[in-house]
Amino acid sequence: MDSEGPAGPPDLSSAPQPSPSVPDADEAAAAAEKKKKKKKDKVRSAWISFAGRIVAQIVGAAATIVLGIYLVTSHRGEPDRASSRVPRVARTLGAEPSLAVLPFDNYSGDASQDYFVNGMTEALIADLARVRGLRVISRTSSMHYQGQKKPLPEIAGELGVDLLVEGSVARSGNRVRITAQLIDGASDEHIWARSYEDKVEDVLALQSRIATAIAGEVRGAVSSSAAGTRRAVDPEVYDLYLRGRNAWNTRSPEGFEQARTYFQQAIDKDRSFALAHAGLADTYQVAGLLSGTPDGPARAREAAERALALDDSLGEAHASLAGTLHRPVADIPRAEAEFKRAIELNPGYATAHQWYAIMLAEEGRDREALEHAERAVALDPLAGVMQQTLGLVNYFGRRYDRAGAEARRALELAPHLTLARQIVARSLVERGRAAEAVRVLSEQLATTPEELAVLAIACSRSGDDGRAAAIVKDLTSRDPQPLGALARWYAATGDTNRALAAFEQMAARRAGALQTFKNDPAFERLKSLPRFRQLVGAGV
Repeated sequence: MDSEGPAGPPDLSSAPQPSPSVPDADEAAAAAEKKKKKKKDKVRSAWISFAGRIVAQIVGAAATIVLGIYLVTSHRGEPDRASSRVPRVARTLGAEPSLAVLPFDNYSGDASQDYFVNGMTEALIADLARVRGLRVISRTSSMHYQGQKKPLPEIAGELGVDLLVEGSVARSGNRVRITAQLIDGASDEHIWARSYEDKVEDVLALQSRIATAIAGEVRGAVSSSAAGTRRAVDPEVYDLYLRGRNAWNTRSPEGFEQARTYFQQAIDKDRSFALAHAGLADTYQVAGLLSGTPDGPARAREAAERALALDDSLGEAHASLAGTLHRPVADIPRAEAEFKRAIELNPGYATAHQWYAIMLAEEGRDREALEHAERAVALDPLAGVMQQTLGLVNYFGRRYDRAGAEARRALELAPHLTLARQIVARSLVERGRAAEAVRVLSEQLATTPEELAVLAIACSRSGDDGRAAAIVKDLTSRDPQPLGALARWYAATGDTNRALAAFEQMAARRAGALQTFKNDPAFERLKSLPRFRQLVGAGV
């Protein structure tokens, strides 16, 4: 019997195959739609996946930032013990950090509040200037950057400071909100930022709190003069004071008149508000010096003494009183005591250093005068009047090259400063370059008697005797005669008796009138004469 192997798969190759089916039109359309939908779902799924990854990254980054802020805040709130609680900025600066407060922005939505915002900037500068060991740039130089959009490192370089403070003020009704930021001048890094809000009548205390916080961040310790409290003040009274300061800072006759009005209105509403009396003293003092108002010094002294009676801690008022003791009455010991007290209370007050430097230079105390004049420039580097004073001190110190250079810088900053132009010309005359002095004084029409006297001297020494004689004839024909200018001309031409006679008339009119001539190189030949020494006082 034949044996059979295992059965294999059936062979279908020879079996009849069914014919492939051909779909109709409806079936084809359905298949295409299904394929299209499948592709769209695939694309949508990809986009959802991509968007999900982006959202996840954003959420992760935000969480990192929030965590970082929390850690930094926590670290600042509780400093590392190894740091001895010294703020990190204090560890990166030298023995005397320097700082400038830039003009704050007005976020009140009302341009009429600009004066208020400027006042806040000025008040913060004043508070910080009282911190010992911190050099704070004065208002004149800081306000130069109002409305400018320069990079902060560039501003820091121009002012020569380590740190900058900028911020904003928003006032609404009886509330004020101040935001301040402390910035590293070189790197533009924000070191510290904070917002403060209070009632307007408490704004002085608010400013002190901000100054204390900034000083603490910078130095690690705050001078008691900066940390002191301020009494509350009526918002309307403080408004008037700020308007007065805003007008006074224009340094114009119209500005002085407005300032007097505002300060007096503030005093009428609150006679115990010492700052308004100090502002009034400053107005009479500076306006009197510029215009020659006869009663200016006396009224300035009265206002300064009233301010000090109300608040003896105002350095500005001590400086105003010192100025009235210096020039009108030449009470040098008392004036010096007041200048020293002003600087002790407010070491950052550039005007105190400036006026003190002038008095020291007139007294022949050259080294001290130069120290304070240079300090004034360091505190207010963009104020032409400070640079002018540095030129004057160098002129009194017989450093004529530097005197001329500093005075020229003053003219670059403030071309209207006639004393600076005189310093340039006087220095050239003393160096035997009279023809150059004539050119300097001819660049702009010489109008003051003092300028004309220097021009006459320069013309005479450069050979133009006719022009010199015409100038002197004009001066002698004036009523009253400009005795100081004529004394300068007489001394330069060797007419000692007429020079001394002019000085005697000046001394008879006003005690202390000769203080500015005491150490002037133009009168060097008179200094040994007993008559001259008796008129100007001893000491140089």
